[in-house]
This record gives sequence, structure tokens and C-alpha cells, in this order.
Amino acid sequence: MAQFVGILPAAGVASRLRPFRYPKELLPVVYVSDSSSGGLRPKLTIEFSLSAMRAAGVRHNLVIIADWKLEIIRLLGDGEEHGVSLAYLHRAVPRGLADAVDAGFEWFLQRNVCLALPDSLFTPVDAVAQVRNALDPDRFDLILGVFPTKHPEKLGPVRMTPSESGPARVLEVQEKPEQSEIFNTWGIAAWSPVFSEFLHQALANCETEEVRKQSIGRVFDAAVKAGLRVGAVYFPNGSYTDLGMADSIASLILPSAGGNE
Repeated sequence: MAQFVGILPAAGVASRLRPFRYPKELLPVVYVSDSSSGGLRPKLTIEFSLSAMRAAGVRHNLVIIADWKLEIIRLLGDGEEHGVSLAYLHRAVPRGLADAVDAGFEWFLQRNVCLALPDSLFTPVDAVAQVRNALDPDRFDLILGVFPTKHPEKLGPVRMTPSESGPARVLEVQEKPEQSEIFNTWGIAAWSPVFSEFLHQALANCETEEVRKQSIGRVFDAAVKAGLRVGAVYFPNGSYTDLGMADSIASLILPSAGGNE
């Protein structure tokens, strides 16, 4: 089985939530049963991504961290309590999600990558595992995990071709369009070294700092247009919540999201 490394970018400044400055990755979004104490404990947002990586068999994970997010290191440590191995890569200047992911380029050379955003919640629990398993290097360079949404204009809708078996073919990845008839969004991803190199070169060739700050969704779309083999696993009964938006946090109904560890 090909080696995978998990990427968890947590170096953003949460500009959409200002003046709120607490790391959104550490929001206690639900209380779960704690097997060691027999009581309840808060489950942090980032723990959902860690659980998904563990379920997918992605043991080694790289958290992209910033100066203002060092509390994440104190709380998660080496990841042993969560059944994974964590390392941390410092990013001093926030330049967007694509740049944060590319920061780990030298660390995951020749490895496949699973991406989960640690400020998001998604179902089903095995979504990362399904996306990982769909990354057949003989057929695809990049696989997106796509979820239904009522607000594609706030996220990243994906235009796909229907598929009777296996992943759909991706035709276009939009980035927060003013309006869209595509009521879905990508939320997780897996890719081979082919896309890692494509992302790295795309950012290296940026002429200005502002262009370098582009969303990784735009790089996904550029990969499609460049002829890379991009597929998608659609979860029609799944869900995706981006906690980088205040209305998403407000919409959470905490008691209904509970579960056992």
C-alpha cells in the first residue's frame, strides 16, 4: 500500500471571524463520552480531522502552524492520544491555503497526500478513507471529496461528469462564485506526487505575492485545465461545515452532534 501523509493546515488568521481571535480549530463543538473517566469531555474541531485520518490509516500527519496557534501544539502534543503521529511545520506569514499546503512539499516528496481542513466538520466518518482508497495512481493524480451544500457561493463547487462506477471525472472547480447551479463543495482531497509537484511549480511561478495567496481550489481547477487526471468521490448523504464562517458556527446544534469515542 502506498505511503500517505496527512496535511492539516492551521496557519490562517481567521479574518472572517474577527474580532474573535481564538483558534477555531480548538472550538469545543460537541461533548462526547470519555472512556477513561466515564464522563463527558469536549471534542475539539481539529479532532474530527484527526479521527478521519486515523480511520483512513494515515498514521503520519503534518500540522501547518503559525505563531498565534501554538496552543494547538500544547493540546495535541505528538498525537499519541489520538492514535496518530503529529509533526508541526511553522509558517510565519499567512499566504493562504495553497501556500500552507505547499509548505510541506519537502516533507511529503514521493508520498501520497490526504488533506483535511482542521477548521471543518464533515460526514461520513470514513470520507477520508474513501477518498484515499479512490486514489488509483494508474487513473488519477488528484481525488476530491465532494459534499452537498445549500451555499455553494461561499465554498468550492465542483462540476463533475456522472460515473456508474468509481470516481467521477472533474470538469471544473469553482471558488466562491457569485452564483452557482452546482449545490456541492469539495471539502477533503487526496493526491499523488504528480499534483504535489504541480502545486509547487504553480506557486513558484507566481509573479506577485498576491497571486501566490490564491486558494488551493483555484489550483485544483488549474490542474483540471492542465490535463491532470482529477476525480471526485461524491457523498450525497454527507455533510460539510466550514467553521471559518460565523454563521456556520451559529448553526451548530451541539447536543445533536454528540457521539461515543
